[in-house]
Amino acid sequence: MLVGGTDMTKVTVALPTLNEALSLGSVQSLWVADIYALAAGVVLVPAAVVADRYGRKRLYLLGLGVAIVSAILAGLAPTGAVLIAARVGQGIGSALLIAGTVAIIRVTFPGLQLRALAYGVWTAGFSTGSALGPLLGGGLVDFAQWQWVFWINVPILLVCLILIAAWMILPESTNPDPPRLDGLSAVLSAVAVGVPIAGLKGLAQPGIPTWLALTGIGVGAVAGVLFAVRQIHLPRPFLDVRLFADRLLAVSAVVIAVTLGVFNGTLYLLTLRYQVVDGLSAVDAGIALIPLAAAMAVGGLLGPLLQRRLTQKHVIVGGLALTAVGSLVLASPSGTGHLAGMITLGFGSGIVMAIGANAVMSTAPAERTADAGAIQESAFALGGGTGIAVLGVLAIHFGGQTPTGPSHEATYGPGTETALGIAAFFFACFAIAATPIILSTTGRRHLRAL
Repeated sequence: MLVGGTDMTKVTVALPTLNEALSLGSVQSLWVADIYALAAGVVLVPAAVVADRYGRKRLYLLGLGVAIVSAILAGLAPTGAVLIAARVGQGIGSALLIAGTVAIIRVTFPGLQLRALAYGVWTAGFSTGSALGPLLGGGLVDFAQWQWVFWINVPILLVCLILIAAWMILPESTNPDPPRLDGLSAVLSAVAVGVPIAGLKGLAQPGIPTWLALTGIGVGAVAGVLFAVRQIHLPRPFLDVRLFADRLLAVSAVVIAVTLGVFNGTLYLLTLRYQVVDGLSAVDAGIALIPLAAAMAVGGLLGPLLQRRLTQKHVIVGGLALTAVGSLVLASPSGTGHLAGMITLGFGSGIVMAIGANAVMSTAPAERTADAGAIQESAFALGGGTGIAVLGVLAIHFGGQTPTGPSHEATYGPGTETALGIAAFFFACFAIAATPIILSTTGRRHLRAL
């Protein structure tokens, strides 16, 4: 999770250099930034099924191998298309690594308080990686070469591969009642995620008809509905969508996705604005972003401690409120309280990530742990990737177009300011609407968890 966290943010801070080295446009830059998380989100559900059937440790080892090869290829990429393909491989490797981890935590830590702490530490690993990523990526870009933004993963992951392959870490485990492997479900889930995002970006791409982009969004929506219907009718579903009947689980998954989307989208736009518009070096941009990412790591660790005195639902609501306030302050036109906004946004997001993850896993029955884990991690990956895509497209749209395409300066200047303002407004509305739903989750199954 630490390496995965750095992969999200260290690549973002390297984008201006990548744009110059590989002649990336604004939309290509967006793909480089978000395809990692989106690819992970697409693969997580089928990966969880494979882990249940054939062993979580085996899949973890495979994920390490895929991540290592993809990192090497990313550093060797001669064009933007090759780099995007390598980032897809990195996302797939990350999904394979994650697929069994949440189920292992659920089985290893049966008590609510210990499990909450475990998820907090696990989430903090990602958050800490996110905190280190901007500075690490900036240092590698300024003092080495952009290729090392990817190659630095290789020795770290090789050590993990050697230790785990030697049976020193992680016992093997499987699900005694694994779901069936279903190719059609896998295809429908991939279409439901990938095609709408491609359509959304098509709206910001010169030369792509609006009707075609909107058709892609519609096709994805239909695929999502067909996926859910198929799961309901399968004897042992690929992903048990009936779990969403539990209001706490459903709302927690949505809250995780939306909150991380706002966090990642904000981090993405601020990183580029600091470098493209404000003229900061990669290292200086990384330093400027440390308060945002570090506050998220602190929130992930303190969230479980708050849960010892408050109920799960009240901690989640508090995290939502902090995130909304932080995003509104960051979007203020004058920039007043910019540092306070970053800290508040990061701290609230960390709380939501840790406690929301525990809520999703705690409300699912033990025999559906893998399904709950797939839901939770899909919320993380898809929320983060979609947030970058949505805010990035808004910035491109409101930045205006030139005859040769979107201008970087306009996109990450006026376009970014408008995108952050829109995101802050809608997230505040979302937090207000979600609060009574979260506070009303007092069903019988939740009493022990709350």
